[in-house]
Amino acid sequence: MRISFLFILCALFSSAMAQNEPTATTNPKYARGATMAFGRMTAKSNGSTVTQRGFCYATHVNPTIDDNTTTKTMTAGNGTVYVLENLEPATFYYMRAYAKAQNGTVGYGNVIKFCTLPKGEVTYWYNNGGDAATNTRINNAATQACQIFSDLTSIKKKFDIGYSPGTPTADCAYKDQPWINMGANSSYQRTGTLMHEMQHGLGVINYSTQWAGSILREGNGTGHWLGDRVSAFLDFWDNTTGSRLNGDTQHMWPYGVNGAHEDDGQLKTYYANAMIGQALGEDGLEHRSNTFAEPYYSFDQEDDVKYYLKSENVERGLYSAYLIPTATGVLKWRDMTAEEAAQNDSAAWYITFTPNNQYYQLRNASTGQYMTYSGGFKTLTRTTLTAGDNFHLMKGRVDVGSGEHAQRGYWLIHPTGNLSPNCMIANANGAVGSQAFDLSNTATQQRWLILTAEEMQTFESGAVAQLKSETMSTLVPIKAFADVPHTCSPADADQAFADAISSIEERLEKATAVTELTPLAAEAWQAALLFLNAATPTDTEKPFDLTFLMVNPGMDNATGWTPAPTVNYSCGEFYEKTFNMKQTLKDLPIGTFRLMMQGFQRPGTTADSYNAWAAGNNKVNAMLYAGSKSTKIAHIAESAQPTRLHTDDKQVGGKYYVPNTMLSSSKYFAKGLYDNSVFVTTTSNTLTVGLRSSSMPTSYWCIFDNFRLHFFGSLTEEQIHTGISDSQCHPATDYRYYDLQGRRVLQPAKGLYIVNGKKRVIRE
Repeated sequence: MRISFLFILCALFSSAMAQNEPTATTNPKYARGATMAFGRMTAKSNGSTVTQRGFCYATHVNPTIDDNTTTKTMTAGNGTVYVLENLEPATFYYMRAYAKAQNGTVGYGNVIKFCTLPKGEVTYWYNNGGDAATNTRINNAATQACQIFSDLTSIKKKFDIGYSPGTPTADCAYKDQPWINMGANSSYQRTGTLMHEMQHGLGVINYSTQWAGSILREGNGTGHWLGDRVSAFLDFWDNTTGSRLNGDTQHMWPYGVNGAHEDDGQLKTYYANAMIGQALGEDGLEHRSNTFAEPYYSFDQEDDVKYYLKSENVERGLYSAYLIPTATGVLKWRDMTAEEAAQNDSAAWYITFTPNNQYYQLRNASTGQYMTYSGGFKTLTRTTLTAGDNFHLMKGRVDVGSGEHAQRGYWLIHPTGNLSPNCMIANANGAVGSQAFDLSNTATQQRWLILTAEEMQTFESGAVAQLKSETMSTLVPIKAFADVPHTCSPADADQAFADAISSIEERLEKATAVTELTPLAAEAWQAALLFLNAATPTDTEKPFDLTFLMVNPGMDNATGWTPAPTVNYSCGEFYEKTFNMKQTLKDLPIGTFRLMMQGFQRPGTTADSYNAWAAGNNKVNAMLYAGSKSTKIAHIAESAQPTRLHTDDKQVGGKYYVPNTMLSSSKYFAKGLYDNSVFVTTTSNTLTVGLRSSSMPTSYWCIFDNFRLHFFGSLTEEQIHTGISDSQCHPATDYRYYDLQGRRVLQPAKGLYIVNGKKRVIRE
């Protein structure tokens, strides 16, 4: 075959062009509003001369430079942000970075699909109560602030503004139509000040919103915002990772414009402030009294893809079940493997999204019926969709699974005009019901994983490895029970426990399916319960450690405790606030428990509380409790030190030091100081443990860490304190028994003896 010389030249030319084609990389992080979007990119010349770089975008997949393009940039954070303007609100767009070389070749980055928000409606009324110059400044600032909020958010709100020369700067309350007072100081009659005040009207205030709550704020409204949407925006805008919005009761930073000194007049600051406001709402900040959260395109769906739903709750089928409708349209979660679900269209759902209202619709692949809410969640045949068929999908904040197989669940919410809409919940025994929306991370029964067929298979494969790891971790503290010096009644309880654990470990090693693994942890605890109910420690210094049954005993975060304390430096605290912080433990052995905790209360200022204590007046009222028993915790002065443990310490009594901050307190706890304990003997399998104070006046401070729970079997508190144990069976032969005169007894009968330096009673 003859190949023309022209063909060879063309091929060589094409090859050379390809080698010189620039490379464009689209940063996967982006931000979007109603009429604007923002992206980041990088480009490499690859030997060519890049003459143009930017973003191309369109309402169809794979846009090119023949569609819409932008090269407009602004500096934000660490680097350059590209600005897309004049977008249609409530519209799907596709954008990608491009780099164009001098020779005409173009390199494209990956495509990002996004949906613009419905255009916000933020408006104002002003009483024009100042002089002409003042009125002009305030009107201009209000006009720009409302325009930015409307272009970059979906927020609908009207603000009334009044000129108030007696107001030092400006202020605003939180309500559906807020009033803003603008003072006479002209440096505060600017856009940034008004946006700051508008944020108060949108819920950033010490009021009954999530900004002042404990679910989305560290420290009950005094620390970092815990929502992912705000963090994702800040990561993009500042071109960083791990961002957290911080704040106090009425301010936020960065981009809070918390005073005239922070109002730099730049659009990047105003844009960031508005988009943070939108993201706060998407995370769950209540912008209005009837808005529990702002809906948005949270789940990246395709109309023709089948999706499979499973409860995020382990006991409701996380590893073993999928959501299906029955023949009558009743929703159930049913046990089936990923392979079985993939072959059963009753478990498959098509998901669509309506940009105009930012809600999703779910249609069953087998019946064609739509999921709806009408007095409950069900499926119905629809020719025309109704408001009941719209669902707000709100993304969870907790990973389900680990590593590359980790997923996030979604609240599936029927949106209504109140702060407690109905949410689909997985109930016991395969039932599906509705429940008032619960924003907390622990509401796993309300959240649902939404998986493709491929994700369903990989999640199940990853679940096997994860369950094996979790079960092995569960076995570690349970197996340690056998190492505690003890006696048993019946005597064969030791062997029965060892046999049970050995059987579980053998099946754990061989298991290849989730269904084989799910019962093992519960089975191990049942074996442990049988053992613990038969065992009694022979050394009161070495009881059975049941601390692992508590949620977050080390106060690394507030999870598991109600109400949640402020947490920092692995310590929890309450300040000038009464509390009854507790958690309830279930399925426990019967007998005597010791709850321990490091912590103290400062009953007043440091000086006043120390002086009162030194005079013999201990005003501590905080109580550590377990069940019906309680004890007063340590006074801050009880572990005063002769030298500082941290620079934050305060001097008392002229020669001692006590902690004064959470950080300095953590140093005292690290040295084992301020230990507290309470004993309780219970005949119930349930035990509530916690810390409480019914009076926390001015300067009262309570801080704590390192909860521990120990089990002493049938020993009484008196026996534990005196070191005398009551044995129900003869001891192991490796213990040496002495009578009270110090003579060794080789075959001890009933009576009182010295064993390992401690008194012990043998009753039979």
